Amino acid sequence: MNPSIFQSALERRLRDELLAGEDTQRALRHVDAVPGRFGGVARQRQLLSNAFKLTRPVAPRVLDALAACKEVLGHEGPVDVFVNPEPMIRAAAVQAPPDTPAIVLSSRLLEVFQEAELRFILGHELGHLAFEHFTLPLPATALAWDGEDGRFVSPATALGLYRWNRAAEASADRAGLLCSRELEASAGVLLARVSGWTAGSVKSELQAAARHVDALLSDPSARERPSEDDEVLGGFRAHAFSPWRVRALAAFSKTRTFLKSAGRYASEEGLSDEEADTLLAWELRELDPSYLEKSEHPELLNLALTTGKLLPVLEQLYQERATLSERARLAQHFALMKAPDGVVDNLGYLELRKVAGALAVPTWLVDEALRGASNPLD
Repeated sequence: MNPSIFQSALERRLRDELLAGEDTQRALRHVDAVPGRFGGVARQRQLLSNAFKLTRPVAPRVLDALAACKEVLGHEGPVDVFVNPEPMIRAAAVQAPPDTPAIVLSSRLLEVFQEAELRFILGHELGHLAFEHFTLPLPATALAWDGEDGRFVSPATALGLYRWNRAAEASADRAGLLCSRELEASAGVLLARVSGWTAGSVKSELQAAARHVDALLSDPSARERPSEDDEVLGGFRAHAFSPWRVRALAAFSKTRTFLKSAGRYASEEGLSDEEADTLLAWELRELDPSYLEKSEHPELLNLALTTGKLLPVLEQLYQERATLSERARLAQHFALMKAPDGVVDNLGYLELRKVAGALAVPTWLVDEALRGASNPLD
């Protein structure tokens, strides 16, 4: 299978738009010029310094699963697998040319995951490699700055990077599901990665996700109606078991692409890839940075986000007349601008919570934004 068949078209479009931007190109050139400055080397060392490379005599189950996933996804070239001795359920892909790409798994993950779950994890990480997600590195691109003019990327580009990052996770989830072929097992992995809990039931969440997808497909006008508060705020969740991510996975499980791969395709049933991407775009609508230009005072809002001095302009721009989604979006985007890598000291954290309070939105939005920034590709 050609990986581009199941990669989200939305993700490709967002990535191409970002790469076409001059500010993105300047940031990438800067990152390439000082590769050790923005955490990439530290991340690679952290993942591999205590890791043990798996071989077939030691771990035939893992390497057989990897070979099966590579065949399903059409991924060519060598990929090493390492295990880290740690009690958390973790997995990550590492791509640092000229070294061989690698997938790093925690020992706890290998102990508790069965075949279908393991294939989802390996497929997900292979998806990150196959789609070349590391050519647009986060948080390095958003953090890059020259000391005189500040950060290279504009607020809109910085926020667009994190929106693309969400779409990239959806593409990787699709790769994982194609390898696993079991929706419930795949969703269970997302829950386990967040909580460490492998015995939790995801059936009710999947049933709700399926109903939601079916409702949007049967009545497209529902996408234009005002959303309930829980639905609006759910789109800002950054962890793996976020409602939007479960729904995106459920939607892909209904596509002809997945049904054919899983051997369950008998007729013209199933969603088209275009329909699945339309639903994904709808899920990520709240993260669209174009609201910066649509504001009544775009220059003031951009200046506030760039300088970090947001509180003085809140009453003028957003108080009372702004919707919950607008206020939540601004709180999250301000946190991402303040801490593109999710790292902030206690005083900075208290300031972010103060902004959330001034915007009358839940303070957990700050925590979710920082979580997503500190773990951009899970």
